[in-house]
Amino acid sequence: SIDISPQLSLLTTKLYIPPRRPGLVPRPRLIQRLNEGLTRKLTLISAPAGFGKTTLLSESIKQSETPVAWLSLDEGDNDLRRFLSYVITALQTAYADIGEAALTMLQSPGMTNAVTPHVESLLTTLINEIAAIPEGDNVEGDRACTLVLDDYHAIEAQPIHDVLTFLLEHMPANMHLVVASRTVPSLPLAHLRARGQLTELGAPDLRFTPDEASAFLNQVMDLGLSAEDVATLETRTEGWIASLQLAALSMQGHEDISGFIESFTGEHRYILDYLAEEVLQRQPEHLQSFLLKTSILDRLSGSLCEAVTGHGITGQMTLERLESANLFIVRLDDRRRWYRYHHLFADFLRDRLRQIYPDQVPALHRCASEWHEARGLMDGAIGHALEAEDFERATRLVEQLANTGAIVSEPTRILGWLEILPLELVRSRPGLCISYAMALLEVGQLDVVEPHLQAAERAIEVETGAPIASLMKSAAGPPNIGAGEGARIDYGATETYLGQLAAIRSIVACYSGDPSGAVELSRQALEYLPEDNLFWRGGMAINIALNLAGAYRSSTDVVEATQALAEAAEVSRAAGDLHTTLFTRSKLADLQKAQGHLHQAAETYRQSFQLTTDQRGQRLPAAGRAYAGMGALLYEWNDIDAATQHLLESIELGKRGGDPEILVEGYVTLARVNQARGDMDGAVLSVQKAEQLARTSDIAWMAGQVGACQARLWMAQGNIAAAARSAKGSGLNVGVELGYKREDEYTTLARVRIAENRHDQALEILEWLLGVTEGAGLTGMVIEILALQALASQAKGDSVQASAVLRRALSLAEPEGYIRLFVDEGAPMAKLLRHAASQGIALGYTSKLLAEFDPSAIVTTLLPGETPPGVEPLFEPLSEREVEVLRLIAVGASNREIAQDLFVTVGTVKKHINNIFGKLDVHSRTRAVARARELNLLP
Repeated sequence: SIDISPQLSLLTTKLYIPPRRPGLVPRPRLIQRLNEGLTRKLTLISAPAGFGKTTLLSESIKQSETPVAWLSLDEGDNDLRRFLSYVITALQTAYADIGEAALTMLQSPGMTNAVTPHVESLLTTLINEIAAIPEGDNVEGDRACTLVLDDYHAIEAQPIHDVLTFLLEHMPANMHLVVASRTVPSLPLAHLRARGQLTELGAPDLRFTPDEASAFLNQVMDLGLSAEDVATLETRTEGWIASLQLAALSMQGHEDISGFIESFTGEHRYILDYLAEEVLQRQPEHLQSFLLKTSILDRLSGSLCEAVTGHGITGQMTLERLESANLFIVRLDDRRRWYRYHHLFADFLRDRLRQIYPDQVPALHRCASEWHEARGLMDGAIGHALEAEDFERATRLVEQLANTGAIVSEPTRILGWLEILPLELVRSRPGLCISYAMALLEVGQLDVVEPHLQAAERAIEVETGAPIASLMKSAAGPPNIGAGEGARIDYGATETYLGQLAAIRSIVACYSGDPSGAVELSRQALEYLPEDNLFWRGGMAINIALNLAGAYRSSTDVVEATQALAEAAEVSRAAGDLHTTLFTRSKLADLQKAQGHLHQAAETYRQSFQLTTDQRGQRLPAAGRAYAGMGALLYEWNDIDAATQHLLESIELGKRGGDPEILVEGYVTLARVNQARGDMDGAVLSVQKAEQLARTSDIAWMAGQVGACQARLWMAQGNIAAAARSAKGSGLNVGVELGYKREDEYTTLARVRIAENRHDQALEILEWLLGVTEGAGLTGMVIEILALQALASQAKGDSVQASAVLRRALSLAEPEGYIRLFVDEGAPMAKLLRHAASQGIALGYTSKLLAEFDPSAIVTTLLPGETPPGVEPLFEPLSEREVEVLRLIAVGASNREIAQDLFVTVGTVKKHINNIFGKLDVHSRTRAVARARELNLLP
């Protein structure tokens, strides 16, 4: 088996391409159809058992030179996580460099057993990696990646059908999917068929032709039948391969073969029973016993067969002899270690076993269960314990598996086992009741979780002999556990149960839209859960962190959220959950940034970067959050080039991971970067990409972020009307609850009101928003609000209030080095800063900020006659009369016209002009006007 996580082991035998069987009948007509189908998306081979589906696929693959990923499915693969783990691991057998990021994402807290945005994100990551595989060039039209799903009829879970549908809809050009099934699967076949993207082979296609039947009977089985006998048998079996094989085995040693063939009639199910009985009865007695007893096994190995049969003969040797005799046994690997019986033959053997040795069946399953448990193969151990109806054993094994975290990775599988166990046994075990509730939670059945938690509480009361309320911790000390005389109570286990009960209820509260309740219950859970229980404690730490981070309303909440996120990051790191570690650290840095701690946030992002690569040195898609956050921070510090680099990296990782949150954040910030560069076309394109992602993701806060960015872009272009229309349709209401991530929308609305000269409305918005954010300790937002209040007050004509508010904003911003927050407000802010500098307010900081402004913004804020920064002032300033003459020159007035306007002689005008030329160091009217404008002497 392969361990892909502490919770889930995968059987390698399910990933082996079945080896070529000896004496195989060539089927070039079908191989050709399969090869032709490689240019399409899907090949479906659908036929009942015994029509050679697996054999045909195996032979087709052996004749191909391209790698193929193979997965043999069974009923246990109906858990979406388990299925995806198998699919990814199968792909890695052919393409070792893909899938690590997807496997990591499977262990993330957002992953469920339903097709959610997280699952689609994982699939997008995988699809993008597959798309990057170079296409083969050995055969025209060859696909680089072929995935074969054998025995797909075992899959009944709709989420898995949905996953394959998603894969087919977004399949890259270099990928091909093959599905072999006894039934027609629930996939979009009509759609694919209409588009010419489907190759289908059914039972009529798979039946042996007369020539193929003759080759099998005479060349492979060496029966020497006449053409007439072959034709008769082919007609009677209708080319059904399994039936022909059984008939051939039965005819070996028959004296009157023609008579046997003539008497051979009946429906397939009767033919199968009759011929299988003929085959079984012709085997030696010890081999019959071996076949019957081992028929309970889905997969056979030498030691497993010996454990079940107790035969003195070597199990491995017997399996190899059965294979040599072509006795309905299929080798599963290249080393002849694992086999299985043909499905039809296995069904027959199990039926005969129940008829002949009914009393031995439970003991055989118990032996098989023990063998699997000893090797850590819990699926087999539990399955055989249930088949043996050894419910005590099955209960212990299910509880043991659930405590490893498999309850999250395989809830459907565990629910199936729990439903088989007697109800009274389940309800008597607190751990089983809790596992039942957790499994139901994982598959989204929130409304039936609480009854199982209440059943767990009743079971705890029975075990402890005390009411559940008296077991809860109090300020006085540990739980008050008082059991009856002789009772054996594991106090540690009881506390763990109490912690798990609170943990599950906290998750239900979170999903039900009760963040405060979720936080309270999560804290309660942490009081009881053991320190070394990283699985449960990690989940609760993350639950607290995310609920607090998303719903903070006071400075206390922000501090607690920060602490909780730090703890959650550390717990997930200790548990080896890299995806969750990156997620929580990025959230922590985002919250630090919101608090105005830019340097602290930068250090948290840098710590995340140390964990962003997998074992192959490739960056994990989850790292996109950290790159997007750091890009926004670098932009605030006006390091435009570094910000661009980080944002482009975040967008690339977001595409690989299919994470719309990362992509929207990356594109929105990139739009602002492009705008700062003066690349308006690039800014517009970035906003358009973000808007498309937000629309398809249907996440409200994303749409709000994009709308705010678009409105600011319109304002920069002078289109105040469009920005106002956007603000009007946003549904913002002052005085109500702020809402998740809506701060940017409100500040943008305030900017629109200032631009519309509706200053009082802008100040009303900002005053309310300041109260909310200041109370929550969100200093980063407070600085922006204060800056906007200063602009609104200045525009209203209240320069005293504007200076006072700006002074406070600068005092908060200077320690963390805010730049773009001020510079992005353009000329009005430059004017405010110059005025602040003239009053000696944060002189060094304001000078630094003014140096970052576009020169045109500085010029537009100068008072008449003030020299712009960086321009050499006049050695001797112009007189007031000379400025008047200069203004008339600028509008094209002649010397005579100037003299008439100023009531002086033409000679006096000439004298003024000569003085102007000398002071400006120019020799023409045109240069005089240009120089005057450089010096801010003319508008």
